[in-house]
Amino acid sequence: MKIKIIKSDGYEWYKDCIGKEFIVQSESRKSGKGKYVVRLNKEDRYLMNGYNYGWVLKEHCEVIEI
Repeated sequence: MKIKIIKSDGYEWYKDCIGKEFIVQSESRKSGKGKYVVRLNKEDRYLMNGYNYGWVLKEHCEVIEI
């Protein structure tokens, strides 16, 4: 599944990624429902301190393709 970031509250790691697309790895169960775990591109990993994955609130994105 692919998502596109459409908004941010201004303090999330993806605040500068509005309009970018990410591939969803899974839905978050551990840190609360209502979030997607996304795989970060190599050039975006600095946003999450080098980690390969990050979370995005479902209300801050829209599904592009399933």
